[in-house]
Amino acid sequence: MTRLLVGYDGSRASGAALRTAGVLFAGAQTTIVAVHLPQAAFEPAVLARAGEPPAAILDRTLDDSGEQAEHARELVREGAELAAAAGLRAQSLVLAGTHPAKALRHAALGAGADVIVCGTRGEGPLGRGLLGSTALSLAHHAERALLVVPAAERVGNGPLLAGYDGSYGARQALRFAARHVPQRRVLVANVWDSPVRHSLRGRALQHSGVEFFEEYADTIDTIWREVAEDEAAEGAAFARDQGLAADPIAHESARGACDGLLRAADDTDALAILVGTRGRGALASAVLGSVASGLVHRAHRPILLVPARGAR
Repeated sequence: MTRLLVGYDGSRASGAALRTAGVLFAGAQTTIVAVHLPQAAFEPAVLARAGEPPAAILDRTLDDSGEQAEHARELVREGAELAAAAGLRAQSLVLAGTHPAKALRHAALGAGADVIVCGTRGEGPLGRGLLGSTALSLAHHAERALLVVPAAERVGNGPLLAGYDGSYGARQALRFAARHVPQRRVLVANVWDSPVRHSLRGRALQHSGVEFFEEYADTIDTIWREVAEDEAAEGAAFARDQGLAADPIAHESARGACDGLLRAADDTDALAILVGTRGRGALASAVLGSVASGLVHRAHRPILLVPARGAR
């Protein structure tokens, strides 16, 4: 049985995350986690080092850690009720920590969770940066699969859209889907960028008025499209070998794989976008996981990230 660990803070985004998890992983064993700051985090010396003004320090030190813990217990009770309503089998856990993402990662390892679930708030890089730091940190560092759900999520009725580029990470993501969401139809998408349609030289050839040049440009465009179709077909065949109902799709985009996947998800009303990630840590993600990072920043649909390493 799939095991989920859900970070819940009472926000609209975390409620959306629970609802989406219930659709994707119906009946999963779920641990609802709320993280509260320990008393040490409110001590004047700690806050003063963080640059808090004196009045704010006084107000916050009056807030007893017992009240913080009780608020966290109320949150997990509320989260457990929402989880049950979403068809999940829920239990609760309250953690103390100054770094919610790190606390969730450690809890997921301890609970043997297959997936960490969290919400993000706001849209675009600014909203994610101010309010979605936990989700971004988990996307960079989580050892388990991560389901990220934006507050304004669009719950589609369509398939799971899996980005596929032939890499080990992409295959790991499809293996994960076969183990944990085998009932969901999968569209295996390869995103390609025409060297003809979006370059000055290519457009000049296409509209040159010279038949030879126009046919040459069309041939180049066709070759690139067919390569993408072959890649998607390879991914779909691999998914079917894993027991999934899968079909290929090639999507052309001049703005890169991230934009192409988002547009393909809209076109197909995808329930979520599934991608594999490569490496761990901020540097590895920046170099090798730009598509995954871009999706977390920009997506208005749920994103399911599966790390190539450390995935169960």
